[in-house]
Amino acid sequence: MKTRSLWAVSLIVSSLPVWAGDKHIEEIVVSAPLGKAASDTALPIGVLNGEALRQEAAASLGETLSNEIGVHSASFGSGVGNPVIRGQGGNRVRVLQDGVGSLDAADISPDHSYTVEPLLAERIEIIRGPATLLYGNGAIGGVINVVDNRIPDSLPDNISGAVEVRHATANDQDSSVFRLDGGLGQFAWHLDGLYRESNNLDIAGYAIDLAALSAAGEELPEENTRGYIGNSDKRSDAWTAGGSWITERGFIGLSVNRANNNYGLPPGAHEEHDASGGGGHEEADIRLDMEQERIDLKAGYDLQGFFESLDLRLSRNDYQHKELEESDEGVEVGTVFKNKASEGRLVLRHKQMGQWQGAIGLQLGDRDFSAVGEEAFIPPADIQNHALFLVEELSINRWTYEFGLRGEQQRIDVGSNCEDERNTFSASASALWDFRDDSNALFALNRSERAPTVEELYSNSQNCARATNLSEAVEHAATARIEVGDPELDKELSHNLEIGLRKTLGAVTAELSLYHNDIQNYTYLQDTGAEVDEVKVANFQQRNATFTGYEFQVGMPLPLIHKNLSAEFFSDYVRARFTEGNGDVPRIPAQRFGTALHYHAGNWSTHFRVTQVREQNDTADNESSTDGYTLVELAGDYHFSIGNSEMTLFVKARNLLDEEVRSHTSLLKNFAPEAGRNIESGVRFSF
Repeated sequence: MKTRSLWAVSLIVSSLPVWAGDKHIEEIVVSAPLGKAASDTALPIGVLNGEALRQEAAASLGETLSNEIGVHSASFGSGVGNPVIRGQGGNRVRVLQDGVGSLDAADISPDHSYTVEPLLAERIEIIRGPATLLYGNGAIGGVINVVDNRIPDSLPDNISGAVEVRHATANDQDSSVFRLDGGLGQFAWHLDGLYRESNNLDIAGYAIDLAALSAAGEELPEENTRGYIGNSDKRSDAWTAGGSWITERGFIGLSVNRANNNYGLPPGAHEEHDASGGGGHEEADIRLDMEQERIDLKAGYDLQGFFESLDLRLSRNDYQHKELEESDEGVEVGTVFKNKASEGRLVLRHKQMGQWQGAIGLQLGDRDFSAVGEEAFIPPADIQNHALFLVEELSINRWTYEFGLRGEQQRIDVGSNCEDERNTFSASASALWDFRDDSNALFALNRSERAPTVEELYSNSQNCARATNLSEAVEHAATARIEVGDPELDKELSHNLEIGLRKTLGAVTAELSLYHNDIQNYTYLQDTGAEVDEVKVANFQQRNATFTGYEFQVGMPLPLIHKNLSAEFFSDYVRARFTEGNGDVPRIPAQRFGTALHYHAGNWSTHFRVTQVREQNDTADNESSTDGYTLVELAGDYHFSIGNSEMTLFVKARNLLDEEVRSHTSLLKNFAPEAGRNIESGVRFSF
């Protein structure tokens, strides 16, 4: 490992004097809602693509996006990193695979990982604010769309592809990916694959924060590792095959994906309580063994008449993961989670009528969810969603107005004549004012309703009502609590206001967003103070809450220092409070700010980034504060041609100061800090 580290450091140092040539800004067309460039839409949408995506791509979606403004990662050990947008995560953030839901079980529990693979993505779209209502009533926090080319929509001129291998020192992680695209006549095809394997994660200091646990009155563990997190190794593999039949007026294609993921949860993540009721804990390592088979159909067609184009997505996913308990006595299957889900989405864009253009859409979803075993705290459920949505755009002089409507019906059936049916309605309006050729102002307002989820309604419920007798309740080991749902929960109602300024052209670019989100009946998990066999009891309940924050980013050249040097300054902040009875919303990220320097010349590129994360003292009941930290990163890459192909050598060093990093958004912050000093290096061959 020392040899690899020295090689990576040498590559970083050698990249400092010079950096890549002319910077190419690629025009990005986003998927939501009318296929426009990100800078031209009157909606707060961000895009990560190209070399920026290759540089940030990591083993989890949250870690990949953690440097994006307004986005944080809610880790659950090194195997899980789920995104948090503007302080909201879980079932309030909808993750899409090329416009259709990921259809896994990540929103059920914080120890479940999303199955999308950032290393195989062509771009990742981050959709915030009013546009989110087009993708589901639960997307109050935001939408993340991972776009790939598994179903081609155009014929390639020739065979192209890429092969990449990379190594990370913090967990001795080796990753290999490949992509291959080609065509034959009117048929276009795509192949890709991934393999990733790692050992335990190296950290700075001890894994468990004993001081924080002691201050909270928690029971202290008997063992505490130093310099690494036990049982944090992982192994993943995935492959995809897809193809499309393409004509002059459209295409239709199909893809098949198979993915496997096996990762351990840190000690302290799951507490296996003595089933005899005599207290104490059983020592066992917990691993999640996931497998998924997914089939996608995608079609696009140019029409004649009032509707000018059709866009169709159909997906079927068969997801399963087993929670394995490894002890001295062997390996046992604790709980099996299954999610067989289908989702379809049809969008019809109508022809332009004067200054108006728009689209109408239909979305259908069906999901059979079950959890069988020791941790089956949620009953098996059949969940159906049906939705209609409409988006329209009006352009007048320097103003662009966008309007959206969505109506959705959700039905959850858990048997025993226990059924919940909710209708939700959402609406949005936004305006973009191009007050200069290179600058615009954004005004956005939306009203969104979110129906409660199956876990919020029926966790440990009894006879379609909140449980009163918890003697047979099942612990949710990921939260170390007996979670009790409430079938009488109301819908959440969110009113979001956003104002923004954007300068998108010229040497200096900038973006400022101010937002205020007022949520009535905000649903969260609250400790009751009661215990059953030494396990805390927590109820899902509702209070009104507000989320207020800002996002700021500016980039500029530094010609007085060097003609190839540029700088970036950034900051984001969100304050989330309950408006009834006061108090703070739990696990809200701390304010952060920082700067980055980019130097480029010839075939080299170098990036130096410093991020200061402040201490988080705005804590909820029974939640400890989190110390701030400084994160220093350095990255470089070198491109050179081999005939008509390109070779890229790249390296990225993260947490160069080897700080103890504990993220306030993580449920496991006191048990599993983020990685210590990590140097990731590799090579990519494209043709």
